[in-house]
Amino acid sequence: MSLRPKRIVFDRTFPEFKQDLERLFNFTGLDQVSGMNMYQLVYDMCTSSPKPHTNKLFNAIAEFLTQYTIKIRRSILDHDDVVSAYAREWEHYRVASDVSSKICDYLNKLILKEHNKGRSVTDRNHPVEDGKYRRQTIHALAYLIWKERIIDDIRLKHSDRFMYQIFELIRRDRDGKDTVPNVVADAIHSLVELNTLTDNKQLHLYNEVFEKPYLEKTRQYYARESAEVISNDNISQYMKKANERLEQEKARNVKYCHPDSHSIIIRECETQYVAVHQSRIHGEFEAMISNERDEDCTMAYSLLSRITNGVNPLLEIFERYISNVGKGLIERMGNSIAKDPREYVESLMDLHMKYMNVCQKVFINDAAFVAAVDKAFRTIVNDTSIAHSPEVLARYCDVLLKKTHKGGFSEQEVEDKLDRMIVLFKYIDDKDVYQKFYSRMLAKRLIYGNSASDEAEVNMITRLKIACGVEYTSKLQKMFTDITISAEINNKFAEYTKKNCINGKNGSAVDFSILVLTAGAWPLTQSSMTEFQLPTELERNVSHFSTFYNGHHIGRRLTWLWHLSKADVKLNYLDKRYEFSVSLHQLGVLLLFNNVDTYSFRDIREHTGLNDLELKRVMKPMVDLSVFLVSTPGTLQDDTEVKLNMEFTNKRNKIKISSSLQTETHQENDATRRSVDEDRKLYLQASIVRVMKSRKSLTHPLLVQEVINQAKSRFNPSMPMIKKCIEQLLEKQYIQRSKDNRDEYVYIA
Repeated sequence: MSLRPKRIVFDRTFPEFKQDLERLFNFTGLDQVSGMNMYQLVYDMCTSSPKPHTNKLFNAIAEFLTQYTIKIRRSILDHDDVVSAYAREWEHYRVASDVSSKICDYLNKLILKEHNKGRSVTDRNHPVEDGKYRRQTIHALAYLIWKERIIDDIRLKHSDRFMYQIFELIRRDRDGKDTVPNVVADAIHSLVELNTLTDNKQLHLYNEVFEKPYLEKTRQYYARESAEVISNDNISQYMKKANERLEQEKARNVKYCHPDSHSIIIRECETQYVAVHQSRIHGEFEAMISNERDEDCTMAYSLLSRITNGVNPLLEIFERYISNVGKGLIERMGNSIAKDPREYVESLMDLHMKYMNVCQKVFINDAAFVAAVDKAFRTIVNDTSIAHSPEVLARYCDVLLKKTHKGGFSEQEVEDKLDRMIVLFKYIDDKDVYQKFYSRMLAKRLIYGNSASDEAEVNMITRLKIACGVEYTSKLQKMFTDITISAEINNKFAEYTKKNCINGKNGSAVDFSILVLTAGAWPLTQSSMTEFQLPTELERNVSHFSTFYNGHHIGRRLTWLWHLSKADVKLNYLDKRYEFSVSLHQLGVLLLFNNVDTYSFRDIREHTGLNDLELKRVMKPMVDLSVFLVSTPGTLQDDTEVKLNMEFTNKRNKIKISSSLQTETHQENDATRRSVDEDRKLYLQASIVRVMKSRKSLTHPLLVQEVINQAKSRFNPSMPMIKKCIEQLLEKQYIQRSKDNRDEYVYIA
C-alpha cells in the first residue's frame, strides 16, 4: 500500500470503487473484490493532490446507498411476505455496511475530525459540503439511509405493509393459528440496531415504529378477549386463562421485544386481564376461602399482586372472614366456655394454625397475609361480648398444669398445647388481666400441691417472660422461690423440734408443714380472710413455729392464712378406717365432735368463730357426704342440730372433702377484676409521674400519648381512666397546670 499523495481524477477513480461496493452489497462476485484495493482507493481519494476529495467521496457513497436502498425497497414490496424479504435484505445490508465502513476507515476519521474541529453543536449538524447528510461514519450513514428509504418510505407511502404484517403474524400467534417465524424477531431487532449509530436516543425508532402501535394493539386484543372470557367462563377458568396469557406474553416479549419494553407490555396485559376485572375476583375471593379452593386463592393472589393495591382488598376480605369465623365459633359455644375453657382455646388454636398454614401454602408466607391473620385474631380474642379471653386462657393453663385423675395429658402434650396457647396470648390487649388470674391460680396450685409438674410450671413462666419481659413474671418467679425456701424452713424447723424435744412420746404435737409466702408476691389478701378460732390441738404447733421463725428472722411479721390451710384427719370411731382431706375450717368443725356427738349450728359457729356464710360453705360438703346428719335437711338454721353420723360408710378409704372449697367462686373472680382496675390506676399514675419527671412539662395530648405508649404492652388504658389519674395527681400535687397554658402540665419536684 502506498501512502504518498497522488493526483486523482475523482470521476475516473470512484466508478472503480463503486463497482466493488456494488458487489459487496449485492453479495455477488465477492471473489473479485479486494479489500486492500478498496482501502487504497479510499486513501488515495482522501489524500489527493492538490485537493483531497473527502467530501466528494462521502457524498458519492451516500448517493450510492440511497439508490441501492430504493432498489431494495422495491424488491421487498414486490414480495407478498414483506417481513421475510425485509429480514433477508437487512441481514445482507447490515453486514455489507459494517464491512464498507471498515474499508472507509480513513474517510471516517477525516470526516469525524472535521466534524469535531472548532465547530459548535449547531454547526456539527450541518450537512457535508455539497451534500445533504451531516458528517458521520459510513456505517452510521448506511443505517440512516436505510431508515429513511426503507422504514420511513414503507410506513408513510405504502400503508406500512411491513409493520402491518408483523402485527398480523403476532395476532395469529396469539390466536394459536400460526407460529411466528424467526424473521419477525430479526426485523424488530433491526429497528433497535438502526438507531445505535444514528441517534442519541437509541430506542427512538423502535419506540415510534413498533412499541407504541404494538402496545395499542395489545390493549385492544386483550380488552376484547378478557371481556369475552369473563362473561362466558367462571372465575376459576378466567383466572387460569389470565395466568396462561400472561405467561405466554412474557415468553413472546423475550423473543421479539427489547428488554425495555417487557415491563410496559406485560403491564398493559395485566391492566386488561386483571385490573379491569379485579372487582370480580375480589367479589369471589371470600367464597374461595370458605370453600377451601386453595388453587383459586393462589391464582387470585398471584394475579392481583401484579397490579398496584390489587391485594389490599384481599387482605381486608381475608381478615374479615377469619374474624367472622372465629366469632361464630365463640357464639356457638356460648355459656359452655365458662364451664370448660378447653373447647374455646383449642378451637381458636386450631383455627389459627389452619389459617397460618393457608398463608404459608396459598399466599407464599406473604407478611401482609400473616399480619391479616394477626389482626383477625386480635379482634377475636379481644371481643368481650361473650367471653373474656384473658380469664379463659388463664383457666385453660390451670387445667393443663393441674393434677388430674381423669386421664390427663402427657408432659409433651401439655408442652405442645402451651406453646400453641402462648400464640393466642400474644394477641391479648389486657395482658394484666391474664397475669392476675394466672397468678391466683398458680398460687392455689402451689399452696394445695396440685401442680402436675414443676418443670411445666417453670417452662410456662419462661414463655410469659419471653412474650412480656422480666417484670411481667417477677412475682410468679418469686412464688416459686418461696416454695423452695419453705421446704428449707420446714427442714430446719424439724431439726429445731427434735433438738428441743417438742414432739414427745405423748404425741401432744401434730405433724404439720408450713408455707412462708412473701406478701407482695402472692395474690393473697387479708380481705378474703374470715375470723377463725384455731383448734386447741393446733395452738402449740403454731406457737412453736412462731417462736422458731421470729428467732431466725428479726423484723418480719407472720400473718396466718387459715382459709388456705388444709389437713389430713383420720376417723377412729368407725369399724372401717377413713382418712379425710379437709380445709382447716372443716378440721375445726370436725374436732368439735371428738367428745360430743351433737351440736347446734349456733354452737358450732360460736366455737369456730366463722360467720354464717363461711360456716355453711364449709359444712355443706360434709353434710352432702353424710359425715353429719342435720335435723333440717337442705338448710342450716341457728337451732339446726348437727349430729355426727356414727354409721357413715363410703367405698373409698381416702376422701378429699376440701376440693369443692378450692374451686373458683364468683366473688373471687369479681375481686380479681376489681384488683386489676386498682392496679391499672396505680400503674397509670406511676407512668404519668415517670413521664413528667423526665419531660418536666408536657401538653395534655402529648402526655396522654406517652402514657398510652407505656401502658399498651400490658393493657389498653381508657381515656376516662387516664384523665382521672391525672386529676388525682393534680390533687396530690405531683403535677400542676402551667400558669401560661391551662392545657399544659408541669412536674413538681
